[in-house]
Amino acid sequence: MKITINNELTKCKDLCYEESFWTGKRTITYDGISLTKVKRNFYEYGKANEVFEIKGNQLCGITINMFGNNVELARKLYWYEIVLSILVFLPCILFGAVGGALGGALGFTNLVLIRNIDKWWLKVIVSIEMALLSLLLSYLFAYLVFHTFTLFGLL
Repeated sequence: MKITINNELTKCKDLCYEESFWTGKRTITYDGISLTKVKRNFYEYGKANEVFEIKGNQLCGITINMFGNNVELARKLYWYEIVLSILVFLPCILFGAVGGALGGALGFTNLVLIRNIDKWWLKVIVSIEMALLSLLLSYLFAYLVFHTFTLFGLL
C-alpha cells in the first residue's frame, strides 16, 4: 500500500507512506528524504531533527503525528466494510489452506478497494465479485490438484 499526501498539514511537501503487504515493513519519505526509524513507530526527519510518530494500522486507520499535527493517511474502516471482507474469505475455507490463503489475500484486496469507494451499494457489489472470484480460484486450484493426482494414479 502506497499513500502520498501533499497538503497544508504536510507544509505543502510530499509525504509518502509505503507499507508492504507481506512483511509489514514501513518506509516513509518526506520532501524526498527518507526518514530513519528510531523506534517501533517513530521515524526521524534529519533536516529538522523532528520525530514523526505513526499510529494505527490498516483496520483502525493510520495517522502520522508530524510537526504537532495529526495527518490522516488511511481512514478507519466501517464495521460493514470489515464484515464484507470477511465474507470474501469464508467461502474459501471449504478448500483448505490454499483456499484460506487465496481468501485472505483477496479479502485484504477487497479492504483496499472498498476503502476508496464512496457508495455503500457499490461496496457490496465489489465484495460479492471478490467473493465469487476467490471461490472460483479456490475451486480451479482444487480441481487441478485433484485431476493431476488422478492422472498420475496417486488417488
